[in-house]
Amino acid sequence: MNRVFFALLLLLFLIAGCGGEKYGAGVDAGVQKVKVKDLFLQQGLLGQKVTLEGKVVSQCQSNGCWFFLQDDTGQVYIDLATNKFSLPAMPNKQVVASGTVARSQQNILLVATGVEVK
Repeated sequence: MNRVFFALLLLLFLIAGCGGEKYGAGVDAGVQKVKVKDLFLQQGLLGQKVTLEGKVVSQCQSNGCWFFLQDDTGQVYIDLATNKFSLPAMPNKQVVASGTVARSQQNILLVATGVEVK
């Protein structure tokens, strides 16, 4: 009984100490962290790697290949399919996403290389 209790306790500490879940290549700590509005206002960010932090407000229901990230300045489409990874359903979860700022037709988006759940 005591071994089971201590094993469960150890497992809980390990899970708590590991931080959030990581998808794709994870978040790139070496790139500039920006706000969503910066993607639309600073044309020099197009083609650059950046990191965004915000909440998942809408997500692909079939296989998690995209989502909309919202911070206190706006929201932006996050493409996961290009780099061949996906997220499970996580409405309203806080996430951090790294990737390259891109344009598709007239829309600005982030082609993510990695996402972490906070």
